[in-house]
Parts: sequence; C-alpha cells; structure tokens
Amino acid sequence: MQPMTVIVPAAGVGRRLGLGKNKVFATVGGLPLLVRCLRMLGRTGLVRRAVVVTGSAEQEETRQLLAAYGASCFPGLDIVVTAGGKERQDSVANGLALVMEREGFVAVHDGARPFAGTEVFARTLALAERTGAAIAAVPVKDTVKVAGPDGCVAATPDRATLRAAQTPQIFEVNLLRRAYALLAERRAAGRPLAVTDDASLVEALGHPVALAEGSYDNIKITTPEDLLLAEEIAKRSS
Repeated sequence: MQPMTVIVPAAGVGRRLGLGKNKVFATVGGLPLLVRCLRMLGRTGLVRRAVVVTGSAEQEETRQLLAAYGASCFPGLDIVVTAGGKERQDSVANGLALVMEREGFVAVHDGARPFAGTEVFARTLALAERTGAAIAAVPVKDTVKVAGPDGCVAATPDRATLRAAQTPQIFEVNLLRRAYALLAERRAAGRPLAVTDDASLVEALGHPVALAEGSYDNIKITTPEDLLLAEEIAKRSS
C-alpha cells in the first residue's frame, strides 16, 4: 500500500455542539479534535499528506494550531491548509484541487472523526485498491423506518441490508476527479445532484463503491453527547 493524500474537511461551524466555534477546535482528551485526527492519520503509516479544509476566517488559527502541535503529534506528515466552501462538496472540491497525484488513491476523512484508526484505514484502502472506490461502514443497530408524507411509517427496510456510512472514503484519484466534474456539470445545467457524501458522487457515475468494515468507535463528533462519548473513547485509545 502506497501512502496517500487525505482531504480533511474541517469547515463545520458546530452549531449542534453549541460551542460558538468550529467543532474541530473543541478539546477531547486534552487535544483539539483536528490535532487528534491528524495524529491518528500520521500513525496509520498510510498517509503522507493531509489537505485540511477549514473555514476561510479560520485559516490563520488553524495554521497556528498545527504549528504548535506538529512536532509532537504528527511529525513527518506534510500538511497544507486551504479554505472551504459553502457546502461540504465545495470544501472537498477545494481540497481535491490541491491533490498533486495524477494516479493512485486519495481519501476523504472528516476532521471530526479522530478515532478511525489504522485497521479501518488499511481495510478501506485494500478494498479501494481492488475496486477503485471503498468506504468504511458499520451495520445499522436500530430498526429504521421510512417516514411517509403523512407522518406515518411508509416502509421498514431490512436492517440486514443497511449500513451507516463513515469515513475514510477512499477512491482512485481520477475517479474522484470525474465525480466532482459531474457535480460541477450538473450544477451548471441547473440540475444539481442531491448528495451527502463523496461515495454518492461516485455512485452517480455508475461506479460501484465497496463497503469495508468500519468501527463503532469511529464516531463523527456532532452533538454534546458525542463529546462525552469521545472522551471515553479517547481514554481507551490514547
């Protein structure tokens, strides 16, 4: 497995956390989330470069944070910081523009997911190398209901077929570029794609996306409850 570039979307404002600041600056286990995430990426041995995409008003604060922690937490990891866009896809597109590889693989990994770990990255990359596109995912634990327009249950999908998508999401680099070109084309034509992750864009090309085994510890920190859980995970994983 060749070390790859990882795009790290980190431009979320964190409204649901109620912090009044970007959630990647929140502290978990004594470290800012973004620092903990980048430390995890460096420790995998599978990442050579991280493109951190943060809010346009947070560029300097982010660079100062990374400079303060770089030597102790992610030595040897090449990091570049760039500005995000209006939507998550805009932020990833900005990061993708800075990916220098003309071949190989690129990952997208949320800056608010600091606990993915080496095994999840290795499984996802191995599957991507075989198929061109793979994402980490876990079986859904709860029964899921489809809500109808009347507020009643319209359907109950078979839980055995359902997976909760996580990151990393890893793609052959030119495949992801084609997916983002399609997004731009559809927007320009007034027919934007309704997507919530990068795998959805690749699926829109008609390319299959393989499912690698994720981890239930690989949470995306979004709510105050997530922060409490993250503190417990940090105690186990430090």
